Amino acid sequence: MLNLRDKVGQRLMLAFEGTELTPELADWLMSCRAGGVILFGRNIVSIAQVTTLCRDIQELAAKNGLPPLMIAIDEEGGRVTRMPADGQDLIAPSQMAQAAAGLEGVRASVGVIARNLRRLGINLDFAPVADVNNNPANPVIGSRSYGSDPAKVAEMVAVAVSEFTAQGVGSCVKHFPGHGDTNVDSHLGLPIVNLSRQRLDEVELVPFRKAFAVDAPSVMTAHIVYPEIEPDITATMSHYFLVEVLRKELGYNGLVFSDALDMKAIFNRYPIPEATILTLKAGADVALPCSTMEHQKAAFEAMVLAAENGEIELEESLARILAFKEKFCQLPPSNPSAEQLAADATIIAEVAHKSITLVAARPEYKPDTNWQNPLIIDFSLPRASPVEEGSGPSAVLRDGLRAVWPDTQYVSLPANPASDNWAEVLELAKNADLVITLLRNARSTPAQAEALQKLIATNPNLIAVAARDPYDLTLAEGALAAYATYGDTPCSIRALVDVLTGRVVAKGQLPVSL
Repeated sequence: MLNLRDKVGQRLMLAFEGTELTPELADWLMSCRAGGVILFGRNIVSIAQVTTLCRDIQELAAKNGLPPLMIAIDEEGGRVTRMPADGQDLIAPSQMAQAAAGLEGVRASVGVIARNLRRLGINLDFAPVADVNNNPANPVIGSRSYGSDPAKVAEMVAVAVSEFTAQGVGSCVKHFPGHGDTNVDSHLGLPIVNLSRQRLDEVELVPFRKAFAVDAPSVMTAHIVYPEIEPDITATMSHYFLVEVLRKELGYNGLVFSDALDMKAIFNRYPIPEATILTLKAGADVALPCSTMEHQKAAFEAMVLAAENGEIELEESLARILAFKEKFCQLPPSNPSAEQLAADATIIAEVAHKSITLVAARPEYKPDTNWQNPLIIDFSLPRASPVEEGSGPSAVLRDGLRAVWPDTQYVSLPANPASDNWAEVLELAKNADLVITLLRNARSTPAQAEALQKLIATNPNLIAVAARDPYDLTLAEGALAAYATYGDTPCSIRALVDVLTGRVVAKGQLPVSL
């Protein structure tokens, strides 16, 4: 029988430091009666370690008379992954890359992601992203989205949700009611989006409706203000969005999570305890005050006080939480064979191959292995969103191409290369018979865009690769060829190597409008 503090704690998902269940962490989790935890890259160093961590956390809850914990992660594929070094072969391509490979690419990728999480003991994935990325300047969604067409995105979101459920992992569609048309990263500031309710109905809400039609078990809110609809209040703290729209109009009966409340869109405006209470009052079932231990403890005590005073409801949310746990958190971790893991790695490689998209090419271009003196110019990323916890694997491209073209030269450049560093690079480009440039957010980086134009003018035998979002290819006019990989995870870069060297034909279909 759960007492009031137990019921309050079930509405809390905690973040923590470290990679093992220390006595201090165990005491904290049990003092807050946590309903769940979210794992980040800082909590994961190896497959064996995270498997042990998840097992120890669940054993702790059982010994203390609590329901099993929701153990969550952001494992979308592409640039949002938490997998350790010994799990790299199972990192899926980005959602946009999966979309470029077609519906089967989505289903296959999600199947691998879910099976991998099941073996680790993770029962909730904060995925898929259901946002329609219709703003090329969006700094936080981009290739995390399935594309820019609401109907196609909706179809793929439904396939992803269904596959997660079939594999026994709870999915969470995000970010309600839509984060695709922002030009501010909510991790760093507050997005304000001037869209009408009619526009939300016609575009942003389309994938969510489809997800709910296939019984999406949970949804995550967006830290966005829509002044034409709900002035001054983020959707996360909006009773209108979470109750009037989500529950009543759309008829959604599943679990509602807040996005992390330590993101600057919220943290710059509210103390963590106040933000937690506001989002629960608005209609969220579970709050994520992912800050320091002290902030999270303070949030819990504020929740207890609010519950004692009748300010926050407990029973309806608790019923939804326990129903989710009954379906997804009672399942034991899976124990896949070496053959199954190898098969899943092959699936990921195949989806990556199918995703590489030849966006444009001059008539004479033909991928082959005959280049004698290629040059790779690899631009670094200007700034990663805090949701990302990795960097582009430059060595994968360099080593992969050198295995075919031994004389390949490689130059790594900063995102904003200084003009006085260009003489040597342009000389290398002038003397190469092929130049391959990996672009990372060049549209928002004037020096990188200028550098690309100089390179094309110096050597028109240049292949431009959008190694992040495909919109960079709008800058590649005059290039020999332009490819989109939709991300720079190992599988996508290996697939690019195979395409550039003619071993695999690029078959991907562009999921966004350029």
